Amino acid sequence: MNAFNAVRIARRLGLELAAFAVKDAGETVAADLLVLDLDHLPADCRANLLAQAATSPKHSRSDLAVHSYNLNRAELRVLRRAGVRVARRLTAGLLAPVTA
Repeated sequence: MNAFNAVRIARRLGLELAAFAVKDAGETVAADLLVLDLDHLPADCRANLLAQAATSPKHSRSDLAVHSYNLNRAELRVLRRAGVRVARRLTAGLLAPVTA
């Protein structure tokens, strides 16, 4: 369902989007923005992402966006401090290009 919604939102924004299943996460993809549904990632992948964000320089991950209903305040702070776009659900605002 999220992939369907992401494609619909991207089309409305005039963006090109490719949706991948978790099993295909190892594939290398060139993209301007990677959007992850944290609620559907395996626990070890989610933990690794949060650990990497915690050690990333401030605002270094503007190419990453995540959505999750299950982030606690500490996880939310870590991700935002690292420059990751964060939302509870998949929205156009999460996918829209950032303008300087």
